[in-house]
Amino acid sequence: MKKSNFLIGGAALIAAGSIATYLYFKNIAIKVSSPLNSAQVVPESAIMATFFHPNQEAITKLQQFGTPEARNLISQSYAEFQQENLAETNIDWEKDIKPWLGGVMLAFVPGEEGQDNEPVNLLMVVGIKNKLNALRFVTKLKGEDESKVIKREYQGVTIREVTDETGKTFNLAILGDYLAIAPIAAAVEDAIDTFQGKSISLSKNATETLQQSAGVENTIASIFIPNYSQFITEFADDLPENQKFSAASLEQFEQINSMVMGIGVDDAGVRLRAVTKLVSPLPPEQTQPVSGEILQRFPVETMMFISGMGISQSWSQLVTQAQENEDLQDYLDMVRKTFEEVGLDVDREVFSWMDGEFALGLIASNQGILATTGVGGAMVFETSDRSAAEVTLKKLNQMAIKNGGVAVKEKQMGAQSLTEWQMVGIGTFFGYGWLDDNALFVGVGKPLIEVIMSIPDDGLIDSEGFEAILGSLPKSNQGYFYLDMQQAMVWVNRYPFVNVVIPSEVKTILDSIRGIGVTGSWSDELTNEMEMLLAL
Repeated sequence: MKKSNFLIGGAALIAAGSIATYLYFKNIAIKVSSPLNSAQVVPESAIMATFFHPNQEAITKLQQFGTPEARNLISQSYAEFQQENLAETNIDWEKDIKPWLGGVMLAFVPGEEGQDNEPVNLLMVVGIKNKLNALRFVTKLKGEDESKVIKREYQGVTIREVTDETGKTFNLAILGDYLAIAPIAAAVEDAIDTFQGKSISLSKNATETLQQSAGVENTIASIFIPNYSQFITEFADDLPENQKFSAASLEQFEQINSMVMGIGVDDAGVRLRAVTKLVSPLPPEQTQPVSGEILQRFPVETMMFISGMGISQSWSQLVTQAQENEDLQDYLDMVRKTFEEVGLDVDREVFSWMDGEFALGLIASNQGILATTGVGGAMVFETSDRSAAEVTLKKLNQMAIKNGGVAVKEKQMGAQSLTEWQMVGIGTFFGYGWLDDNALFVGVGKPLIEVIMSIPDDGLIDSEGFEAILGSLPKSNQGYFYLDMQQAMVWVNRYPFVNVVIPSEVKTILDSIRGIGVTGSWSDELTNEMEMLLAL
C-alpha cells in the first residue's frame, strides 16, 4: 500500500508539474503572439509597425486553397528561399527558428538627431516562446568567430553587435520574452528604455487599434500607422526632388489621423481590411453609400467592372491638386488637349455632368463584331444634368459623321430610344441611350448594346461568381471593383502570345485565383473601411 501510495503521489506530482509547465508555455505563446504586448517594447515615436502573427490555423486554411500546381510552386519557392537565405548561415528554419519564434513586429522609428544615414530606423521585436531554444539560436548565429561579436552593456542589458558573413552588422538584446534586433544600435537602446518603462511605448495610446487588428479572421499580418501625417512626412522628406508631394497632397494626407490594416484567411480566401480614421468629419453627402441598382444591367458574362459615384468631384479634386504639382498638371493638360481635338471641353462638357453613380464593365462575348476580340465594353452614368450630357453626345455624333465615315442611326427598342454608330462592312459597333430620365448607357459592340438596354434574365448580381467574389463584402458601400479571374484567364488564353508574355509561374498562380473584389464604405463621418478579397 505504501509503495502504491508513493507511486500514485509521484504520478500526481509529475502530472501537476506537466500541467503547470504546459500552462506556462501556453501563456507565454499567447503573450508573444499579441501585437499589443509586442508594442510594449516599441517606442511611442514609431511611425509604423507591422505585426506578423504566428497563426498556424491561418496557414493550414491557406494550404487548402489553390490548384495542385500552385501549391507545388509555393512549396518549391519556399524551399528555394530557405536555401538561398539560410544555407550560408548554417541555420535551419524548422529546427533553429520555428520552435521558439512567436509573433514578429517590424517598427519604423525616427532616426536620431544628427544621424547621417536613413531618417528612419528599423526595429524588429521577436516574441520568444522558448528561451532555451532562442539562446541556442543566438549562439549558433554568432558562430565560433567571437571576433565578429561585440558585447556591451546598456542600462543593465547586454547588447550584442553581430557581423554576418556578408559584412552586415545588426544589434540584438533579449528583453524578457522578446528579442530586439536593429541595424542601428540606438534603435535597440530605445527599445530597452521602453521595456524598462523609462519612455512611453506604442501600446499606451494605441491599445484599441492594436487589439482590433482591423477585424479579419485568422490574421496573418497587421499594419499599424498611429500618426499618418507623420508617417507621410518622414518618408516624403527622403523622396527625390522630382517625386516630392505637392503642398495640396500633403494637406490631404494631414486629414488622416491613423490607419490599421489586417490580412487574414477565411473560407472565401485571403482578405485585407483597412480602417482609416480622419482628423475631422466629412460632410454627410460624401459618406453616403451608392444604391448599386445600375449593376442589374450587367450580364453574368461580365468579367470585370468598377462602380462608384461622383466622377465630376474626383476630376475637380485632381484639378485642385494639379495647381501645385507640375507632373499632374502636365497629365491633365494632355487629357484636355486630347478632347479638344474632337471639339470637347473636358472640364465643362465631359466630366462636369458625371455627378451621379457610374459603372464601367468589360463583358465577354463572341457574337457579331465582338467575335474577333472576345470582349466588349459597357458604361452607365447617372447625371443630374441630362441636357449637358446630350450636348456632348450631339457633338460626338457630328464628329463621327464628319471625320470617321460613320452613319448615326436612331431606333426604338420598346419605349427606349437608341442611337447607333454604323460602318459599312462592320455594322453597329457603338451605341447609347437613356435607361430613364437620368441614366445614360454606352455600349461597344451590338450584342452588348441590346443586353444593357434591358435587365438581363441571367444577371451578374445573381451569379455564383458575383457571390463568391463580392458576396461577403459590405453591402452598404461606395462602389465595387470586381474581377472574375477565371473568365479573364479564359479570354487571355485565346491569344497565343500570352504564353510568351506571361511567365508560367505567374500563370500558375493566376489560375488558382477565383477573383478579386474590393469595396469601400463609411461606418461614420470619421471612419472609412476598405475591404479586399482575393477569392481562391
